[in-house]
Amino acid sequence: MHDGIMSITKRSTHFGERISVVALLAGLLLVSSAAALPCMPATRIAVTPADDVSDSVDLLRSIVGTIHPGEYQTIEKPVPTGVRSIVVNLDWSGHQHPGTDSLTLTITPPGSAALGPYHDGADGRTDEKIALTLSGSTPLPSGTLKFLIFGEDVPEEGTEYTLNVVYYY
Repeated sequence: MHDGIMSITKRSTHFGERISVVALLAGLLLVSSAAALPCMPATRIAVTPADDVSDSVDLLRSIVGTIHPGEYQTIEKPVPTGVRSIVVNLDWSGHQHPGTDSLTLTITPPGSAALGPYHDGADGRTDEKIALTLSGSTPLPSGTLKFLIFGEDVPEEGTEYTLNVVYYY
């Protein structure tokens, strides 16, 4: 009789362990599925990868600059009323030592919390560009859009970059 109780206890413990493993795996699947969704912070602005807009020169509001190691640069752009989405492309790919420099980009929409920082690869491509689309279910808030660029890993002489911003109504 004592062996029968021990056998039931072992089976119950083994069954409980199986349930725990299944629950853990289900939780991991839910977390990885959620991580694949576009970022929709409390600002209600979705941030998704964008196509490279560097060839659409006539539609761009470009800023060209040079950033040095550990330096932060802030660029401000006005957002007119009625803009439904904004495509942002930070491109530092034209330097003499490709694949070695690293910049980050933090975006602060008008009246919202900062989004980012974003690194090369945030758009699904590692190409020394960060191309993102900001959009919402309603027009984006008008006001001042701020871009904070950080020279995370660049040579002493600095790295040139171009920041392209395209508004879609």
